[in-house]
Amino acid sequence: MPPPTCAVSPSPPADPVDRLVDGLSADGVRSSLEAMRDAVRRTAERGQEEWTGPFPGLVAALRAIARVDLCLARLTEGHADALRIHRQAGSTPRPGVYGVWASRSAGTGVRAVRNGHGWRLSGECRFASGVDVVDRVLLPAWVDEETHLLFDVAAAAVRPDRSSWHTPAMDASRSFTVAVAMHAGDGDVVGPPCFYLARPGFAVGGLGVAAVWLGGAESVLDLVVDGLRPFRPGPHQLRRLGVMEQAVRQAGLVVDSTARALPSLSGEALVRETAVARTATVTACEQVLDEAVRVVGPAGLTGSARLPRTLADLTVYARQHHLDAAWESSGRDALRDRRVVG
Repeated sequence: MPPPTCAVSPSPPADPVDRLVDGLSADGVRSSLEAMRDAVRRTAERGQEEWTGPFPGLVAALRAIARVDLCLARLTEGHADALRIHRQAGSTPRPGVYGVWASRSAGTGVRAVRNGHGWRLSGECRFASGVDVVDRVLLPAWVDEETHLLFDVAAAAVRPDRSSWHTPAMDASRSFTVAVAMHAGDGDVVGPPCFYLARPGFAVGGLGVAAVWLGGAESVLDLVVDGLRPFRPGPHQLRRLGVMEQAVRQAGLVVDSTARALPSLSGEALVRETAVARTATVTACEQVLDEAVRVVGPAGLTGSARLPRTLADLTVYARQHHLDAAWESSGRDALRDRRVVG
């Protein structure tokens, strides 16, 4: 008998963020593919205003969902990103839940060749999140080395390699390698040539991902606190718990202040501030991941499935941000911009 994973409570909360996660349980949404599919549809439907509204609301919504489950938040963020991309292009999304499949990892990618009145799309895309969950995807395809087009296509039109993900971490995000071999019409093209990467919203979209990372770190902190409450934590545990709390609070302040500042930023400043927020968040995630396992010890890591699962999910997901490269870039910025006073 399936657990009551996604039942809607009789009186949904008035607060928009609470409303998004009402009736969703962490173990429930991970209980089956059907449960995850149902949960993503619920968050996609409930958050229609947040997904295309001001960034502070988007960030708060994604953080709240990530505190329930990182895979659920990852898929919801992809849907929100796709809706924002459509809005930036002045186009209308089609019915259903969206994903964005844009990886060109390890030399992979999708090519677009003109074919009569449409396009022939072919190639391979890694980390295509939402296979068997989402209905449609935004898929960049390259006409030549310099030019790409963004296509709105049915997710079911690709051929996924479901054996391409070899870890239980983030497994419910269904991030498989997919083979693309399909026809797309001119009406499936979203925006002008090179729109996907050239739009100002490309850099800004990274803040939504940072919100998910931050919510994941908050979830780890929630679980560690919950596990410690029945006991009398020692001074070393409290000290490490304090490090986690401080890291999460600092990252939250950076992400929230950046989200509020976005309307006043443009050009290099917009890219730089978004990158700083992402790096601050991943730095906090690294601290939380390191301290959590030391605080709870083997008992905490084996007493339930949720904490080890969340730790594994966050470890894999936060690694998509190249922290050393980000710090290197910050170092160059410091040498270029800082002036010695006095």
